[in-house]
Parts: sequence; structure tokens; C-alpha cells
Amino acid sequence: MISFEVGVILPSAGTGERVGASSPKQYIEIMGRPLLLYALEEVLRPPWVRRVALVVDSPEKVQTVLDGSGIKGADRVSVVRGGCSRHRSIRSGLQALQKAEAGVRVVVVHDAVRPLVPAELLERLVVLAEHHGAAGATRPLTSTVVRATPDAGGTLLLQASLDRDSHLASETPQAFRTEVLATAYNKSTEDELDRGTECLALVLRHAGVRPRLLEGPPDLWKVTHKRDVYAAAGCLRERSTRVCVVAAADTEAARLLAEELTPRVGELARITTGSIPEPGDSPPGTPPATAAAAPAVTSTYNTVVFFHVHEISQDGQLLDLATVLDVEKQGVIVHVIEHPEGDGMRGVSALELHRSGRHMARHHEKLRKAVVVVHWLSAGEERGLARLVSALVLSDDPRAFSGQTLFL
Repeated sequence: MISFEVGVILPSAGTGERVGASSPKQYIEIMGRPLLLYALEEVLRPPWVRRVALVVDSPEKVQTVLDGSGIKGADRVSVVRGGCSRHRSIRSGLQALQKAEAGVRVVVVHDAVRPLVPAELLERLVVLAEHHGAAGATRPLTSTVVRATPDAGGTLLLQASLDRDSHLASETPQAFRTEVLATAYNKSTEDELDRGTECLALVLRHAGVRPRLLEGPPDLWKVTHKRDVYAAAGCLRERSTRVCVVAAADTEAARLLAEELTPRVGELARITTGSIPEPGDSPPGTPPATAAAAPAVTSTYNTVVFFHVHEISQDGQLLDLATVLDVEKQGVIVHVIEHPEGDGMRGVSALELHRSGRHMARHHEKLRKAVVVVHWLSAGEERGLARLVSALVLSDDPRAFSGQTLFL
């Protein structure tokens, strides 16, 4: 358990030319939010993070974005103007932290365009830095690194090939005792500040500290190229999707849907209309025991899938599930209506069904939820139904399907 105060520096003042976008990559919107907000939200989660220095190219622009973001802990963020290089921006962030929070013992440096920040890794690095002065995350090299020199005509010639087994890729987050990082920057040359990129190397060279290295998970990658934007969008969508599957009983269709979604979403709960589970009552993907009275709700979901028979149920307990909706994040509500052997569909026109679906969609717009109704007519197609609903839940833009009435 970390009992001392920690500060975080998020450098985000680069131009991001390699991503090929019209604006710097930190401002690229993913699911309606600038990329830099995802890393910021992650580093604000630990209670021991006292303050975050968000170092940017335009403090006025970013402060406006931050004020409208609704991020918890935004009052702990200082928006700082960056420098003309990575090291100069980090140094500006360090100076802002020292000015605002004199008691910060450890400083974490993490790229704002690395949206995934494993909490366990972050905590381990902070502890190592407090004990040893500095620590950083690494990943194994996936390609052989070579050293080359140009000939007289400018063509590159191979000079040496490095052994992958004795080299690693340096990633972030990295953590430092505050005085260690400050010493390294105070002793750095102007050339190092202008051209360098590696904080661990600076503290080794100027503070006499040999950083401890921890192997991080595969998702420490940085958004650098256009393809990384798509990868980030997919990963963030999965992590932010919290699904509640509601059915009258433990049906095969509900079980298969949970099986499809569990490895692809951040959280999934299965419940019956007779009870709402406390978080932790049962493992994700398994139904809790039915209770006589619904316990207090302490978890919320941005996506809910209801299973009905014949028609959308008006059961009071089912409607009470509106209390579990997370209206801060976009999501989808899917109503699956089972029609055994087509019962319940006689005399109902497709136009009436479509109008009903559109009405529900308009009603739920204020909850930031798309609404889709699926009429399940094909007995024995449980697997196909699970795949269809999964596709709706994991869609890039569920709003595109809002108000639609589908038939299977």
C-alpha cells in the first residue's frame, strides 16, 4: 500500500506528424473524447496520486476540454504549457508539480497518447522508484535493431546488428523519486534537453541511479501511426463497455450471449428480473441466486440487454433497472423479444413495430443510449442471436442502429 504522495507528468505537447491527422494525435477523438483524456482518467484513479501535470501545446484549449469532460479528480490536474522538446516539456511538468505540491515524493512520467495504464504495473513502479530512485516499464523487442551509417551518396549501410536477447524496448509509465529526476534535469546539457527522449538514461547519467526495469503487458503501446488509432479505439471500446444482461431465467440464449461478450468487454453481469446483484456477488458471466428482494445497486452499466417473451415486459422490477444505467457514457439498450413459433406477431404490422422502436429511441436519447429491438422468431438459433446482439453491443457507433427493429 502506497502511503506517500505521488505526482504524475503527462507530456502531450507534440505535433504527432507520423499519425497523419489534421490535428495533433492527442486531440484525435475516440468515442467522442480526445485521446489524451483516457490516460488522464487512468492516472487519476489511484487515491495516492496527489496531482497531475498535463503538459500541452495549448493550455487554454485543453482547460476548456477538461472543464467539460466530467472526469473525476479534474481538480487535481494542472494544465501546463509544454516546451519545444520532450525533455523540456517534462521538465516544465516537474517544475509545476514541485511548485504546487511540495510533498510529492515520487513522480510518474507517462505519455498521454498511451491510453492504457495498468494499475498494478503503475503501483509496482512507484514502490520500486521510492526504494531505488527510478523504475521503468519495458517490453521485449519484436524486431532486430541495427545500426547504420550513410555512405557518400546518402545510402545507409549496415554497421552492426544488436542482440535482441540483451536489449529491451523502453516504455512508459516510468517513476522517479522527485529529487532524482530534478537532479537529472538540472545537470542535463542543452543538447540533451533538445534532442533526448529517455528519462531513465538521464537519471543514470546525471543522478547516478540505475533504474529498476519491469516487463509490462503488451498493451503499453503508444499511438504513433494511423493504424494505432484504430487499435486504441478497439481496446478502449472494449474496456469501457459494461454490460448487464437481464432475463427472466437462465436461458441458453442469455448464456451464449455472455459467452460471446465476456472476453470482449470491460464488465458483464447476468441477472434475473427478480434480483439485482451486488458487485462481487458472483463471477462475471454467471447468474446470481434469485433473491426475494433486490439489494441496493452500487454498480452501473452503459449497455443493457433485456430478454422478453412475446412482448416487452412492463414488470416493475425490470423497469427499476433504469437505476443501473451509466448515463455518463454512451451505450445501447437492446430488447430481445422471443416469439415461440411466431406467437404474438399475428396482426402486428412492420410499420407499427418500426414506429414503436423509433419512439423508444427518442425517449432514451437523454440517457445517451441507442435503442434496438430484436424480434427473435427462429427457434434453435440461439448462437446466431448471440452473435447478432454482440455485434450491436460492440458496434463502432451504436447510435447508427438506434430506433431500428430487427428480425431473426
